[in-house]
Amino acid sequence: MPDLQLPTAEQLGVRPSTLVRRGLLLQCPACGQRGVISGWFGILDRCPTCDLRIERIEGHWIGSFGLNVVVCFTATFLVLLTATLLSVPDIRPLPIIIAAVVPAALGPVLFAPGSRTTWVAIDLLMRPLTPGEIDPRFVKVDPRRDRPTKPQA
Repeated sequence: MPDLQLPTAEQLGVRPSTLVRRGLLLQCPACGQRGVISGWFGILDRCPTCDLRIERIEGHWIGSFGLNVVVCFTATFLVLLTATLLSVPDIRPLPIIIAAVVPAALGPVLFAPGSRTTWVAIDLLMRPLTPGEIDPRFVKVDPRRDRPTKPQA
């Protein structure tokens, strides 16, 4: 019998946006509890509440670094664009560059914890949970346990 896979949000009984919101708020995307962040740049191996395995595959954190780069680049670009548009017609480059340094320099550091937990949420949306990744008590719909039965003819 083929292995049934359900999206993580369906398995946990939440909306996909809930997973992402929890990640942005530095919570465990699966259970919503705090405590997965260990220091500013660290994260635990497993959630202390639901036992979610945080690093789901080898190299998992490359995605969080990429997410951090995209968010900080976008913020820097928006600051540059806004500052330039606000200074038209008398554009002075030095104040615009100084304004752009703030999100470019501080953004990656400030968003580091959020990029990690948000990436866990995005990864959960892309790849469904598998057995052993989370405490089974937190799974509302288990593809193995709650398999639909075939109707009898």
